[in-house]
Amino acid sequence: MTHHPQKPLQVGSRPVVPGIPNPTCPILLEAKSVLDKTQDLHRAIRKLRRSTQRCPTCPENLECPALRYFAHAVDTAIREVRQEWGLDKE
Repeated sequence: MTHHPQKPLQVGSRPVVPGIPNPTCPILLEAKSVLDKTQDLHRAIRKLRRSTQRCPTCPENLECPALRYFAHAVDTAIREVRQEWGLDKE
């Protein structure tokens, strides 16, 4: 039995190479842009989370409206993305 190497995924006449956007594909550039932005968002959320380490000394810690607002906003955003992409269906 001979082994035939698998052909690379192609869009049009060009192979799709991970990390190299293919301008003939309508979604690859947008997908790369979204992934780049998620890295920025991840860093910003980590920075915010580190900032909350100062909260235990705050007199409003237990009833802090800012913390509750941001926690709710992040939870809502994650839930909406999961629903939109069908990730909650099992």
